[in-house]
Amino acid sequence: MAEATTYITRVFPRAHAHALLGKSAAAFGIKIAAAILSFAMFALFARALPQDQFGMFGFAFSAATILALGASMGQRNLVLRFASIYIGQGDRSRAFAVIRHGYMRVITGAWLAATTLALAALLLPEQRAILTAIAVLTVALALGEFQPNPQRAAGRVALALVPRDIVFRVLMITIAGLSVMGVLPMFSAVEIAGLMAGALLLLTAGQACVEPFTHPIRVMTEPGTTDDASQWKRAGWGLWGNSVLNAAGRNLSIVFVGFFLTAEQTGALFAALRTAMVLELALMAVNVAAAPSLAQTLATGDANKTQDLCRFVTVLVTDPTEIAFVLFWGAGPYILALVGPEYAQAHWVLVVISAGYLIRALAGPTGQIMEMGGYERAYFRIMLVTTSAALLALFPLTLLLGMMGAALAIALNLAALHIWCLVFIKRQTGLSPGLINVKWVAK
Repeated sequence: MAEATTYITRVFPRAHAHALLGKSAAAFGIKIAAAILSFAMFALFARALPQDQFGMFGFAFSAATILALGASMGQRNLVLRFASIYIGQGDRSRAFAVIRHGYMRVITGAWLAATTLALAALLLPEQRAILTAIAVLTVALALGEFQPNPQRAAGRVALALVPRDIVFRVLMITIAGLSVMGVLPMFSAVEIAGLMAGALLLLTAGQACVEPFTHPIRVMTEPGTTDDASQWKRAGWGLWGNSVLNAAGRNLSIVFVGFFLTAEQTGALFAALRTAMVLELALMAVNVAAAPSLAQTLATGDANKTQDLCRFVTVLVTDPTEIAFVLFWGAGPYILALVGPEYAQAHWVLVVISAGYLIRALAGPTGQIMEMGGYERAYFRIMLVTTSAALLALFPLTLLLGMMGAALAIALNLAALHIWCLVFIKRQTGLSPGLINVKWVAK
């Protein structure tokens, strides 16, 4: 912590630096709590659902996650980037304009995705229930994942995180726990997806009304300056592609292997993936607090401050990520058995996927630099190559090695993407955001 404090006090005045440290600590605490709650939530879902239904739920959740990313049209990071800059400059007019621009596009994208799924449900009566559930969950996830970004830009870290990360999970744990205890009947995959969607929509509506920059009435009525609209649209396309591709290597793997593996194996892979994602929590948490400041320092072109801010992020995330990796290596079977005894078989699948997330953390905030610094199109091209290669490798690897093949494809995609970004950032800006040394290839 002392080393992190040294870096951040070089960037901001002491009061601002301490506020950022406090927000980072709060975000980290919330994300740790969210990880525990998320694990408990999926573990209880696995017990509240028959094994084949849990596999179907994993399929539905992964599909809805991908569709929600597509429906967001790149607005999550676009609003975070531009609203952070405008609010930092005191330009409320442009801030409200870009937030309104984001909401309208997310709502439009979610409506298009849900309508497409509804039409597919009409044509496929045997799949009508699950397709309808995916449609509703897609809308809920699209809005629920977008809304925290303007709130983060406004500095409201706790408000941005607590409703979805804490309250939503506690509600789902309570419902699933009552089912496991026999108070409520055993659920189907469709019913769980529907309950998740309903709870998330209600929480998102309440959350919006607390922050002025996201209050529905103010967002729709505040005057806004839109002279940067062409810049938003241009950046939005690259950020849209990035958001979809960033999740494709993980979530599409679950969807695709569902066609090759049994429902039980798909459920085990899904459990291992969701558990391994704990390793990205530290980086995600610090990025939640630091991303607005990173957008501002990149916009001013101050390389020294940006470098110190990157080192601040990396120093904070390294130790907890490495500890989690060692824990999964040594105690993985016992951790997976908490989800269900049958999932302990996925121990080495968990370790392989976790290795990919470890490399991602050690690379530092590469994704944030690429997207906050205006390199979103280069990031898209890099991701397109690495993700396409991983998905192409997924089929033969899964056929040859089963779950382990899918895990290898996911891990290699994460490692290749972030090491390539490190090299790109070093060559373009001279920055070294992570702990992985790329000087020998970045000359």
